Amino acid sequence: MQRYTWFLNNKPITESDNILVKKGELVRFIMINRTMMHHPMHLHGHFFRVINGQGDHAPLKNVVDVPPMSTTVIEFYSDEVGDWLFHCHLLYHMKSGMTRMIHYENFEPSPEVAVIRHKFYKDPFYLYGRADVLSNMTEGAISITNSRWEFEAGWEVGWQSVDTNEWEGLVTIDYHVNRFTSFFAGSDFFGEDSSSEETRGVLGIRYLLPLNLETAAWLDTDGGARFMLERDFELTPRIGLHGEVEYDTHDQWEGKVSLSYLINKEFSILANWHSEFGIGAGLQLRF
Repeated sequence: MQRYTWFLNNKPITESDNILVKKGELVRFIMINRTMMHHPMHLHGHFFRVINGQGDHAPLKNVVDVPPMSTTVIEFYSDEVGDWLFHCHLLYHMKSGMTRMIHYENFEPSPEVAVIRHKFYKDPFYLYGRADVLSNMTEGAISITNSRWEFEAGWEVGWQSVDTNEWEGLVTIDYHVNRFTSFFAGSDFFGEDSSSEETRGVLGIRYLLPLNLETAAWLDTDGGARFMLERDFELTPRIGLHGEVEYDTHDQWEGKVSLSYLINKEFSILANWHSEFGIGAGLQLRF
């Protein structure tokens, strides 16, 4: 699963102050987009000039697209006193943090607005998850997350090509520093059938490498370590390939490759190979 959290100046709206302006000034915004997505930026309550080298013929807009790897400059005259939103017009970007409040100096909102204004800066938690139910194994994870914090419980249970059902559970708390880096702590549980063999505390880091290679590494309370690397490939709009490899100082190497066919946003048909549990097929559920 993927987290979608979008920031302005490396902060979501829940962590930021208002953008303060004074009435009667010429205000300039310089927007630098270093992501691979377009961001149509919308300023409420005002029209602005897009500074594009055309002088008096510069276009007058209230929404301007900021393309990937580009810089866009706008100017507006601050003559509309109040509180005004400035946000990306891709609504899931806006709702996940790519928003700011333009606040005029000395402006006081009405009592009705002031009472509920704090709700605008709330950072709610969202629940999502994934479960793979296959002929050789089952695995998945359930997460509760907001802009910075994520609580995740994951599992892996396998029964094919082994003498007894082998299982592992991992519960972690992550703090996301930015879109590349997060630190986590938690517990790793594992056992066979209905018995638990051992529980270890873990402390680690996740990092996104170039080419969207997701990596993780941890140290555990038994003096061991684990290193993980995984990558998703979108072969077609509906067919995806996933590869995963890990090295644990206690259990050595483990790997997995899976091929999926997207039915809809909730379900996929899945076939996989696991280094311990062999080849299997089944369904993937997302919620």
